[in-house]
Amino acid sequence: MGGMDHALTVARGLRQPRARSRLVHCQVRVGFCLALGLWGVAASRLAHADDATSADPPADSVEEDASRWCADGLLALSEGVCAVVPPKLHEPLTVVIFLHGVVKPGTDWQWAQQLAVARAARAHGFVGVMPRGRRGYGPRGMEQWWTWPTSVKGQRALEADLCTEWTMAERALSGALGASFERRYVFGFSNGAYYASSLALRGRLDADGFGIFAGGSGADYLVARAREVKRRAPIYVGYGDRDAVARRDAQKLGAALKSIGWPSRVVGRPRVGHAMTDSMVAEALDFLAATVPHEGG
Repeated sequence: MGGMDHALTVARGLRQPRARSRLVHCQVRVGFCLALGLWGVAASRLAHADDATSADPPADSVEEDASRWCADGLLALSEGVCAVVPPKLHEPLTVVIFLHGVVKPGTDWQWAQQLAVARAARAHGFVGVMPRGRRGYGPRGMEQWWTWPTSVKGQRALEADLCTEWTMAERALSGALGASFERRYVFGFSNGAYYASSLALRGRLDADGFGIFAGGSGADYLVARAREVKRRAPIYVGYGDRDAVARRDAQKLGAALKSIGWPSRVVGRPRVGHAMTDSMVAEALDFLAATVPHEGG
């Protein structure tokens, strides 16, 4: 990367320094804060309802749950949903739902990811929504980490509540801004990339485009489901050539999308590892904005 491009890179065990201020700034106007506050009450109830479907948390969960999920300077819509509304919004009004990579309890790995999204939001004028995954359904060895439900079991248990949570956040932000979002994109990094690609290929979440970074699944059963999806929103897939696993999976996903005529673009970055760079995000936004969803099935 040579220092020329800001990048989001996950390194296990890395802790971001604690920000000095714990204040979350409400923006736009008093009505904006009020709308988000009312949404936070509803989201809290939804989160507690979801807890009943997930596995029992470990004994140290009290300390972990007390840690702050949202990075400094972001809007905390609820305990586990963050947002960024840049000073200048571009047209068409766009919201990006970002699905993070795996986050180990007791760390703040999510902050680097959130700040990367906030940086992109300011640069490209979109509203960013950054929800938190769930615990109890992670990959082997990470069952109690914050992850997304890539398994069928996890999707059956959690997916309805997740989609409802995201929709509620989007509606609250739209209401506070006094305008409807004209475009909705879903971006996913690492574990979030695998889940975002699953959402797209199953037609589970209506969106105008998907950005898949450092991951993505082209599993046979997903491709079979994808053949029946009517509205095929474009998919951008970006990966680093030095990321062997993501490179393999991204290329497999790209080949699968091409085989069924799904609008997509797959780009590998030389000398880049497990990362989502600013240039990838910019390229994804340009591609999605220029590509009209296709009718398939």
